[in-house]
Amino acid sequence: MRGEFIAFDLETTGLSADRDEIIEIGAARFYQGEIVERYQSFINPGKPIPPDITHLTGIDDDDVADAPSMKVLLPALRDFFGDSLVTGHNVGFDLSFMRRHSMLMDNAALDTFELALILLPNAPRYSLGGLAAQLGIDLPQAHRAYDDAQATGQLLWRLWKKLRGLPSGLLTEIIQASANLDWDLRSVFQQALSEALRNDGQGAVGSTQRTAIVFPTPDRKERRRLDISDARREALPLPEVDAVFGARGELAALHSQYEMRPQQLDMAREVMGALNHGEQLLIEAGTGTGKSLAYLIPAGTWALQNNNRVTIATNAINLQEQLLNKDIPLTRQVVGEGLRAALMKGRGNYLCPRRLATMRRRKPATGDELRTLAKILVWLHEGGQGDRGEISLRAGEWQVWSRLSAQDEGCTTTRCATEMAGACPFYIARNKAEAAHLVITNHALLVADAAIENRALPAYHNLIVDEAHHLEDAITDGMSRRIDQPLLMSRLRDLSNCLNLFLSAARAYFPSETSDKLAEFLQNIRQAIDLMQRFIRQYFRALYDFCASQKGDRHYGMRLLQSHRDSGSFASVQSAWRQLATYFLAVTDALEHLQNALPRYDKYALPDFADYASEIRGHRRCLADLHEQLEHFTSDPDPNAVYGLRAGERADKLRLTISPLHVGPMMHEYLSQRLESIVLTSATLRTQDNFDHIKERLFIEDYRALALGSPFDYRASTLLFIPDDMPEPGKRTGYQRMVERGIIELATALNGRVMALFTSYSQLRQTALHVTPRLKLGDIEVFDQSFGGSREVLLDNFKRADRAVLMGVRSFWEGIDIPGDDLSALVIARLPFAVPSEPIFAARAETYSNSFQQYAVPDAILRFRQGFGRLIRSRSDRGVVAIFDSRVIRKSYGGSFLESLPDCTVQSGSLDKLPSLAKAWIERQ
Repeated sequence: MRGEFIAFDLETTGLSADRDEIIEIGAARFYQGEIVERYQSFINPGKPIPPDITHLTGIDDDDVADAPSMKVLLPALRDFFGDSLVTGHNVGFDLSFMRRHSMLMDNAALDTFELALILLPNAPRYSLGGLAAQLGIDLPQAHRAYDDAQATGQLLWRLWKKLRGLPSGLLTEIIQASANLDWDLRSVFQQALSEALRNDGQGAVGSTQRTAIVFPTPDRKERRRLDISDARREALPLPEVDAVFGARGELAALHSQYEMRPQQLDMAREVMGALNHGEQLLIEAGTGTGKSLAYLIPAGTWALQNNNRVTIATNAINLQEQLLNKDIPLTRQVVGEGLRAALMKGRGNYLCPRRLATMRRRKPATGDELRTLAKILVWLHEGGQGDRGEISLRAGEWQVWSRLSAQDEGCTTTRCATEMAGACPFYIARNKAEAAHLVITNHALLVADAAIENRALPAYHNLIVDEAHHLEDAITDGMSRRIDQPLLMSRLRDLSNCLNLFLSAARAYFPSETSDKLAEFLQNIRQAIDLMQRFIRQYFRALYDFCASQKGDRHYGMRLLQSHRDSGSFASVQSAWRQLATYFLAVTDALEHLQNALPRYDKYALPDFADYASEIRGHRRCLADLHEQLEHFTSDPDPNAVYGLRAGERADKLRLTISPLHVGPMMHEYLSQRLESIVLTSATLRTQDNFDHIKERLFIEDYRALALGSPFDYRASTLLFIPDDMPEPGKRTGYQRMVERGIIELATALNGRVMALFTSYSQLRQTALHVTPRLKLGDIEVFDQSFGGSREVLLDNFKRADRAVLMGVRSFWEGIDIPGDDLSALVIARLPFAVPSEPIFAARAETYSNSFQQYAVPDAILRFRQGFGRLIRSRSDRGVVAIFDSRVIRKSYGGSFLESLPDCTVQSGSLDKLPSLAKAWIERQ
């Protein structure tokens, strides 16, 4: 890459280059990383700017009214760009608009998005704003053309400098890996390699060997694994817990700011009692209890003194990080430095060095494989440890990772120890977990791992589950299957590639007669695979047409019932499936025949023979499983499964899902019946002042349950306001207008510092479009999820802004922690009832005689309590919660929601009163 290039960006009226128009262009010419020339202009699109574009960019019709048209600007733009190399973030989008005007038709182009995917393998976000924040690049106003253009140019220069710094061997391998593929980034990698070789004093591009990738090796000083089969189980006296959590206890001695909380002490006693006596226990501990230490210190003390293991499962990754990086080190100070803890994930989270080495030898067959391989090589070169949590994967990269992970039945601990000398990241993590007293994991792995006899988690008899209100959903998600056309096509491409590579290797090592027979057999399989692809497309087209005839909810999808299968409109789907199923059976039978013949080929000493054999077995198992799942879905449903369809814009976007109807039986079989002690805890487990709902859902009716409350004084800290003049949601009575007015007036009175929670993107989007311009007049920014952006970015922006409103949907109802003055008021726009047509919810609701009262209301109360808990996060916090859903005071079930909340100061009145009441409450000392 020469030192000169042009970075540019466009703002447009929409996403279609055929239908939409450019409204702003910004460009900056860079030379050696510095801007030497600028170009910026509004453009009159000749059509109104949609409100959502104005919301996103801040550009309205008045801004472009007197601007020149694109036709007028073309001569100046041609002079500015010339034949320069151009770059943009997702540059293909911008090029599609420019080339519609015959601009940049022959200019070489670099996409900073694609380049960043490889060179920044652990970037949390790949949006321009996310990368700018990570790298310290100034981006004054995102989604404005010139600001985006200059940030893109600075990003490219940073990426170029990093690319030039990579070892020549690594660059050579990536370039050689792309030899058989059409790869837009090859030229920039070749230029970087040329510079690297000149700097190293080496010759031609192919004269250097690839860089060796060194995986971590096991710690030879690692303590031997705990043998819990004969571990002691001695009861520890409860006074030891009191000595830790009391007002003059060990925690107080370690932290001068420590505040003794009776609820925390009570919880610690209960956890210790459960471990001592092998109990199964439910504990609801309100916000501010300090749950983590209340279970970690008893668990660590008990495990260390009994030389035993306690497994701790959470739902959120950030809680796992908090436990490992903050709470467990403090626990170790209390219970003893000998306490060992480890994080354990499923096998699919760890990179397999053997499978990676195989891909490096064979070379990538697709663009996704090339990008993923290049990203992984850069990641490992920079010290990556082979844990998927350290690398950011997108779209097609996930599929490639699955073929490189330790999620391979051919992988065994013996094979890891012998063939890989113990350098497998999964093997190392498993060894650490085997030696640990405390093993941290996630909800979804608990039942899935237990069902396959602990292939990932080391054996354990004592379990603590935090965030237990998520347990049913997490297990459901972990045990669900999702199948779509791209998944099947990708699997067949992988199979074809595997067979081609196997045959190519066989021709070099097998006798010609043997390889010829193999070639003939494999040719039959490949022909069947080619035909199978056609029938896959026909099957998904039939499903898509069926969905269209049913007019299902495109966002939540539809549930497939037996009545649908029996209807005439589904006949075409079943016909397409019978044709496709024939090929499924033919290919799996052929692969089974090949698998049975493989031992005869072992004598020819073919390199990677064991890997080829493992891949072929894996493909056969996968296709057999897919055939079984699709047979159930289409013709022979399992009564204990829920079948769903979500149609996208095209047939190849349609996805079918297969989920368990109930997880309670699995929870009972794999955990409750097998383990000695189980503690499930959360800040929200009760509905309607009892634990009946969660007990029934998880089949844990025999668990002892207690609620410990919160140490916070909600009556003094929290004003709960319920407008009595709000129309009911969903009816055309002005409800939406009052929601918007309520947010605007409340945010104005409090100078921002408001978070609003919604239950649907459509209402969030509509609200954001209307409140943003009004609040902008008062210098109050609005950060909302309706136009994308991660929760973390929105949250960070909200905290940094002096005057702002934050609006989100489901992911914002929990896990958000904004203590202090950054957040003064919380608006709950609607009660968080699940969508009745959502397939899993609908199927489970049918198992109740009164599904609304027995299932829908308790389910919504749990989410409602989580949302309420976003406001008060410390004893010093003070705030206002406004509920804009009149059903809490007008419906018979509304009282159940209000009674589920802590004892707040409650007021009601007209919406007009909210701003002044809120302001007075916040300012009151």
